[in-house]
Amino acid sequence: MKGFDKAKIRKGLIIFILLSVTALTAIFLKTHTGDTLNALKNFNLGYLAIVLVLSSIDMCLGAFRNHIYFMKLVPGLKFMVSFRANLANIFMGAVTPSQSAGGPAQMYIYYRAGVSVGKSLSVSILNLLGTLIFFIVAAVLALSVLSESFSRTMHSLIIFCFIVFVTELIVVVLIVLRPSLFIKFTEWLSKKLCSWLPGFEKRINRISDRFITEVAAYKDSCRLFITEHPLILLFSIFLTWVLYLNKFILAYFIMLGLGSSGHFVQVLCIQTLVLFICYFSPSPGASGVAELSIAALMASVMSADTLSVFTLLQRFFLLYIPVILGAIVVFKEAGSSLRQKQPPDFQP
Repeated sequence: MKGFDKAKIRKGLIIFILLSVTALTAIFLKTHTGDTLNALKNFNLGYLAIVLVLSSIDMCLGAFRNHIYFMKLVPGLKFMVSFRANLANIFMGAVTPSQSAGGPAQMYIYYRAGVSVGKSLSVSILNLLGTLIFFIVAAVLALSVLSESFSRTMHSLIIFCFIVFVTELIVVVLIVLRPSLFIKFTEWLSKKLCSWLPGFEKRINRISDRFITEVAAYKDSCRLFITEHPLILLFSIFLTWVLYLNKFILAYFIMLGLGSSGHFVQVLCIQTLVLFICYFSPSPGASGVAELSIAALMASVMSADTLSVFTLLQRFFLLYIPVILGAIVVFKEAGSSLRQKQPPDFQP
């Protein structure tokens, strides 16, 4: 399995930082008053302690949501492997468009720990299933609560995102329930390629066999949790709800720390729609889009002079801290993979 490309990571990180700084600067210039910097200086230390705890819980919950599957798939796998894998997921998702490299980075960390790609892929897909279910249900509830708070343009954007999520959910359900289709397709494609390229028959068959082995491991893992241990799957979906509610509550305490007092349910609904809009954003880590969305949606419950500070703190505690920690994990793994010529063998 291919390791991390440091040059591409640095490029993505630079874009992420530039877009984030640009968006935050634009929000500050648009909304700042003489009290803006004072709001940051006077942030309540009690609420800061709560936010730090919630930020730590956020990182641990993300890891534990993966680990409950591996406790059954790979008994004895240490929780810290899942913790590091989750941080790598967050970091690589932040430096690649539409979080595209987050999942592969997570699987690579597990792979380096001796877990087969098929098993870690099944965990990623099952957690994605839980995430999609959460956002579709939560976004409908949030929009019903805030139906009169947004413009027609914002409603149209949310409906578009809803269509994207439903489409993705249908695809994921098919991947979970009918993985044998991939095996049949791979076997058919392998035969065709061998007939077209007879000189590469051995290489094609070797790649095909490895792919089929991993898909078979993925298929067995999915079947294990759907038919034999459905409570683990349900518990994972429950943890997904807890994970995201923790994120939204963290944002609420940031608002309280800045001296604002919005309605609890309303703030949670706004935070739901922020992540709903940003989840498939094409920019690395939703940079730019996320900051502007947070400021635009939270403007209905906060004064203008605290919007830029709130946006900065929300992103800092929910994304920038795990991104920094994830960068340490990824660059350490990248250096380790360069020193080791060949990574561990696949273990289906």
